[in-house]
Amino acid sequence: MSQRSVLALMYTLDLLEQRGIQCAPVLARHGLDAARLDPNGEIERDRELRLLAELLPLAEDPQLGMEMGKRFGLAGYGPLTMLLMTSATAFDGFQLGVRYQSLTYLYGELSLVPGSDTTALILKPIPLPEPVRRILIERDMVGTFKLVNDIQTQLGLNLTPREVWLPLPEPEHGELYEQFFRAPVKYDMPWCQATIRNRDLALPLPGYNRTAHELYRSQCDALLARRQTPSEQLADRVSAYLDLFLEDFPGAAEVAITFDLPERTLRRRLSAEGRPFQQLLDDVRLNKALNYLADSKRSVEDIARLLGYSEPAAFIRAFQRWTGETPAKHRKKAVNSE
Repeated sequence: MSQRSVLALMYTLDLLEQRGIQCAPVLARHGLDAARLDPNGEIERDRELRLLAELLPLAEDPQLGMEMGKRFGLAGYGPLTMLLMTSATAFDGFQLGVRYQSLTYLYGELSLVPGSDTTALILKPIPLPEPVRRILIERDMVGTFKLVNDIQTQLGLNLTPREVWLPLPEPEHGELYEQFFRAPVKYDMPWCQATIRNRDLALPLPGYNRTAHELYRSQCDALLARRQTPSEQLADRVSAYLDLFLEDFPGAAEVAITFDLPERTLRRRLSAEGRPFQQLLDDVRLNKALNYLADSKRSVEDIARLLGYSEPAAFIRAFQRWTGETPAKHRKKAVNSE
């Protein structure tokens, strides 16, 4: 079960909806609703790919991949962005990008191949459904460079590549690539690649901070371990699914449909794993509540609404049942311990 941030999917849904494409029917077939998605949630990579395979062809836009990639902002990469920006050199940052590539949105494998004068950043796409192959390869390459460009803009660097490869036929809008990458682009190549001068990669980064760097590395390690830990248990898959939602959480019947199981079978299997459905839902709500309470800007009333409670009192009672204390008391203790 490989998990990734749901933000990339949300960016895509926003883009498609802006173009008048009705995404709701496709999402509903997969048990999702755009209005109920939690930006902090995670989605299985295979589930996301199935959604994209249905949604993206609806746009009928040869430039869709480029537009999708341009929507990937620094904030969407979480602690990985800060880890890269606090690296000692650009080369160190690229090495970390390769190490923690599972924290990105890529449908491929990154590698870094140093040479005498230049270094090749290589992205080898995984096998992708033909109707969306080009779109996702373009998205991933543009999105990767959007990340690099945003970081170098923040830090005042110049990492313009000498050359870019794409494993695609040259499109009619090829000039847009050269404008974006600011480098010559070669098509019909075996994989995606950007060649960067070693002297540029060796420059020290002005944002280097060893203490902060180690903090962000530990956060990335924890996130990587959680996302890559394989699990065959139905309870883990259901929990990950429930974690995608805000405000209006699906009930057991809706979850059963999503997992193609009768509701009785779903409940029986979850109970056999020692994690009944209500316990899973409570655990998801509790984890979200703890995260929200750490944000002092959110009121208890607002948190109750985000967790699907019609009245704050119901949330307060539930939180007391889970933790033995009120949300206000928990928040006060957390503040005093800082």
